[in-house]
Amino acid sequence: MWRFGNLQAAMGEKVKGYLEFSLIEEKLPAFLINGETEGPTVLVLGGIHGCEYTSIDAALELARGLESKDVKGKVAIIPIANPAAFYARSIYVHPQDQKNLNRVFPGKIDGTSSEKLAYCLNETAIGAVDYVIDLHGGDMIEALVPFTIYQVTEDQNLTEKSRLLASLFGIEYVVGSAGQVGGSTYSSAAYKGKVAIIAEAGQQGILDRNQSVLLQEGTKNALRSIGVMEGEVTNSSTKQLNTFDWSFANFTGLWYPNVEIGQQVAEGESIGRIADEFGETLKEYFAGTSGVVLFLVTSLAINVKDPLLAIGN
Repeated sequence: MWRFGNLQAAMGEKVKGYLEFSLIEEKLPAFLINGETEGPTVLVLGGIHGCEYTSIDAALELARGLESKDVKGKVAIIPIANPAAFYARSIYVHPQDQKNLNRVFPGKIDGTSSEKLAYCLNETAIGAVDYVIDLHGGDMIEALVPFTIYQVTEDQNLTEKSRLLASLFGIEYVVGSAGQVGGSTYSSAAYKGKVAIIAEAGQQGILDRNQSVLLQEGTKNALRSIGVMEGEVTNSSTKQLNTFDWSFANFTGLWYPNVEIGQQVAEGESIGRIADEFGETLKEYFAGTSGVVLFLVTSLAINVKDPLLAIGN
C-alpha cells in the first residue's frame, strides 16, 4: 500500500482525492497512480502559480490519461498545487499573504499561508519521491519561450541527472540555475537530494492546448527515461544556458520593454524603460548579460521589485 499524506493506493491501483492538511484550509486535488511493478516514485506538480493555466491543464490531462498498467513505480500528480491563487486569479502570489509560493520553499510550519502550504508540499509530497517535475508557464502578465530549469548543486552526479531530465522535453532552452531563483520547488528538492526540474510552456494566462501537449509529452518522455513508462526515449537538440539573469523594477510606474521573447540581446543593450504617470522616463534598463530573452513581463503597470524579464546565456 502506497500512503501519500491522507491518500493511499494499492499496487496496480489509481486513485484520486484531496490532500488535506491540518495546517491549512486548502485541499489539493491529487492523483496517485501506483504501478503494477516496483520502480521510482515521481511527483508531477501544476499550478504552483495559480494563473499558469497551461501547466495546470497539462498536469490534469496527464493524470487523467495515465493508468497503473502504464507505470512501473509510482506517480503522484497534483494539478492545482495553489488553489487559493487559482480561484482568486492571483498573479504570482498567494492571495492571503501576497507571497510567491515558489520563493518560500521549504516553507515554515508556523509561517504565513504560502509558507505553510510550501511546508505541507515539501514534507508530504516532495519528501516522499525520488523525482520532481514541476510544470509552469507564463503568468497572466508574462510572455515566454518554452524552457526548462534544473538546479546546479555541489553534487555533480545529482546535477547531471537533473540536467539530463530537463533536456528531454522537446524544448530548446535548458537552464542550469545556480541559485538565481531561491525558495523554489526544484531548488528545495535538489537540496534534499531529489532529481528535480521545472518545465515552462504557455504564456500570459492563456490555456494553450498545443503548449499543454508539449508539457504532457515531455513529461512522458522524461518518465520513459527513468523507467517509469515503457517506450523509446526521444532525444532532441537543446541549447544549454548557464546564466539566468533577471531584471527587476526599481520604480512603480509604466513599463515599456523594447525587446521581445526569443530575441538575442547583447550585454549593455537597452531592454526597456519605466516611466511615471506623465510618461517621463524614471529609469532605462540595460541587459546585464548577453543572451536570449526567455520571459518578459507584458503588463504596462509595474510595481517596485516586480520582475521585468530574464535573459539566458
